[in-house]
Amino acid sequence: MLIVDAYNLMHAAAGRRGKVTGLSLNQFCSVCRGMKLTLVMDGVRKPHEPQAGDYEALELKWAGRGCSADDAIIALCKASTGRRDICVVTDDRQLRSRAEKLGVRTLHCGTFLQQVYTHRREKNRKHKPAAKQMPTPSAADTEFWLRVFGFLPTDDGEISQLGVRRSLKAASRRMDRELTESEIDAIDMRTFLD
Repeated sequence: MLIVDAYNLMHAAAGRRGKVTGLSLNQFCSVCRGMKLTLVMDGVRKPHEPQAGDYEALELKWAGRGCSADDAIIALCKASTGRRDICVVTDDRQLRSRAEKLGVRTLHCGTFLQQVYTHRREKNRKHKPAAKQMPTPSAADTEFWLRVFGFLPTDDGEISQLGVRRSLKAASRRMDRELTESEIDAIDMRTFLD
């Protein structure tokens, strides 16, 4: 069983350079999608955070009002009969010490993130689909897009940048969203190694 001190891990990521700086809990869950983990967070779920069942294989637990994730993690460890099979991911020295006194293994956040990166890279290498052959656009399609992007005059004879402005507005609306698979794969986890 792998138990992650989620806010501690995100804080550790924010303190380092690279593309993982400032990941939200939703984005972190996207990175870990498909992995069997228990993520433990302080307090209660915030409205913008994912629901407990939003990500398959990820178990999301909030410690409860006024409770710390550290105490919730130790309670999970104490309740388990197989403590040797538990690993707690955190950079919090006090939590690491408390867990190790119970016979639980611990792992630094940077090491864990490097393992996640390696796992995703190997998984993508094995399941990489064959390159799709793109169809050749018709002459009408080509002319349409040349007009949209302002390389040909519109029907009224003017060159319009309307299509470009619309594309930029659509791109800015997509900024607050989950990371795509390619964005996740582009994260350089080597920046997390100590």
